[in-house]
Parts: sequence; structure tokens; C-alpha cells
Amino acid sequence: MLIWSGINPKDQFTWFLEVLPAIIGVVIMLGTYKQFKLTPILYWFILAHCIVLMVGGHYTYAEVPLFDNLFGSERNNYDKVGHFFQGFVPALLAREILLRKNVVNG
Repeated sequence: MLIWSGINPKDQFTWFLEVLPAIIGVVIMLGTYKQFKLTPILYWFILAHCIVLMVGGHYTYAEVPLFDNLFGSERNNYDKVGHFFQGFVPALLAREILLRKNVVNG
């Protein structure tokens, strides 16, 4: 997905800024995998988040083709998907870290 998103994106610098967090996250996860494994479902959510970032970086969030005129709306709503993942996945990650490091109880 990263390679596809980097091939002729709408704007190369925007693409770089959009996919950079995904690349940094993967590097961190690879570096800490043996010491701090996350739950499998969280890895799936992180993958989905990375895909959302890469698609948004390729087209820009306002111009993702699948979301043009979806449900009769004039606005492209892919940015809503992106904002959902940008809030939901980090919250899941923070929850798992806080619980596993015993920062909070239950």
C-alpha cells in the first residue's frame, strides 16, 4: 500500500506528510515487538489506520474517488474516516499501554 500510494500522488510533499506517521509507527512497533507485543486486534486497527493515511496521502482526503457523492452528499467524506481513525486507534493504543503498564486499574 505504501508503494502504491507513493506512485504519482496528487502532491508529493502532502503524501510524505501523510505517510510519515505510519512509517514512524511501524519502525517503533518493529523495534519494541519483542519487549511489548500488542494485542492482535490492535495490530489490525493500526494497519487499517495506516491504509487510511496512505490512501488519503495519495489522493488528498478531499479527493478520494470512492467517497465522491457518497449518500448523495456534495462533499467528499473521506476526511471523516480519517478523523475517526486518527482519534480511535491512538485511543486504543493508549488504553492498552496504560492498562498493561498498570498506570490505571481496570
